[in-house]
Order: sequence, then C-alpha cells, then structure tokens
Amino acid sequence: MSASLPIQPLVAAHALALRAGGSAQGRLLFSGLDFEVHAGERWVLLGPNGAGKSSLLGALAGIFPVTAGHVAVDGRSLAQWSPAALADRRAWCPQFWSDPFPATVIDTVQLARDRSGWQTWPAQPDARTRAVVARLELDDLLQADVRTLSGGERQRVAIATALLQGSPLQLLDEPASHLDLAHQQLLVRLLVEHAAAGGAVVASLHDLNLAADLASHVVLLDGHGHAVAGPRAAVMTQDRLGAAFGLPIRSIAVGAATRYWHGDSAATVDDR
Repeated sequence: MSASLPIQPLVAAHALALRAGGSAQGRLLFSGLDFEVHAGERWVLLGPNGAGKSSLLGALAGIFPVTAGHVAVDGRSLAQWSPAALADRRAWCPQFWSDPFPATVIDTVQLARDRSGWQTWPAQPDARTRAVVARLELDDLLQADVRTLSGGERQRVAIATALLQGSPLQLLDEPASHLDLAHQQLLVRLLVEHAAAGGAVVASLHDLNLAADLASHVVLLDGHGHAVAGPRAAVMTQDRLGAAFGLPIRSIAVGAATRYWHGDSAATVDDR
C-alpha cells in the first residue's frame, strides 16, 4: 500500500527577498522569509508603511518581481501556472481600485464570478452571487454605478468580487480600509468562514486589534529589512510589535481576546 502524498500548502514562500519597486536598485524590503499557508489558516501581514506588505501580497499573487527565493502555489512554482489556472487558485484584491468607465455593482461582481467570456454572461445573478452580495449588504446598490459609491461601499464591492472569484486562496491588501466598525467585524466573520470552509486568507491590516481578531498566523515586517512569520501568539508580542512600529505597545487579555494599545496612553488608561 503506497503512502499518501503530503498535502501541499495553498501558497508558500521560501527564502523570499523583495526590493522596493521590484527593481534591483530598490531598497531591500526583507530577505530570507519562509512561511507556508495551509487550508484553514488566516495570515495577517503587519508592519509600518513602506515595509513591504503590499509588495509581499503582489509577490504571492505572481504580479510583483521576486529578488531572491521563490513562491509556489499548490506546490508548483508560479512560473508553471497559466493566468487562467492561477485565477482559479488565488484571488488578489489590491489596495486601490480604478473605475474608468460606468459599470453597475452587479456587473462588476459578476465579472469575477464568470471569467469564461461574454458569450456565457448570466442573465440573472446565481445563488452564490446573491448570497455574497447580501452578506456584504450590497442588495440596495446592485444597479448603482461603482463610480458613485462611497469608499466603504466600493471596498465591500471589491471584497465581494474577490470572494466570488471562487478561489480558495484570498490575497487581500488592506481590505478593512474605509470600512466602518460594523463592516470591519463583518469582514472578519466572512474571512473566518472562508478559511473554515477549506480556504485560506492572507491579508494586510493596520489595526492590531482587528488583526488579532482575524489572524491565526502573522507575518511581521519591520521596515528595516527584517521579517518574522509564525503563529499569532508567537509573533504579536509586545516587544516584537513595539520594535517593528517604533513605539511602546501593550496588550491585555479581555475575555478570550487580546487587545492592544500603544504610546503614552498605556500609562493613562482610565478604568472608570
């Protein structure tokens, strides 16, 4: 009886090094980064501005040049994937969106749902599309022009588009930007559900408390060429976070959660 093959990570980075701008002359963002993202895991990228979070997401998606090391999806180098096949395995949601021409919300999200061409364009949204737009509270905006949406509304359309691509691996660059508190918590629930259903998430965030709510694992970039990756509790320590962000960071257990605050406010907490 033959031994079963090991389960490959959805995406893995090995000895990865990136430079700013993807050029050989760019500042070294980090080097020697190793981590694997398996089904069920939720990885959050943390670090100061310019540390390389967006670049790392782009490298995992196959759209940002790698200085050294390599990235593999399902155990295969990115170079071995065709664009169409790679789109079936990973969805990439960038930090910024450009909407140069009129398009409704429903047409925008259906572009991700059906990538086979206009000749098979569905007359009506399917059940999966309707379910996702309803969860993201977009029902009343389906016929709205995406150019007229608020920042938070447009962000929810972007999240819906990524989820509807049907890819197990979700790569999301600052998906909580512009979202109010209620929709930030909704985002966390949706991404936790996605991972629990057999997918995985890699997302960059700035809010440490939101990161703690979402993450099972963390990559912490310090902006000075160093990176550390591992389980949330091992990486999101006061010392490591404080060194990366350059200010005192404190944490406290609140029920089953850990809450973070920073700066001199740590000495002036009012418990009233």
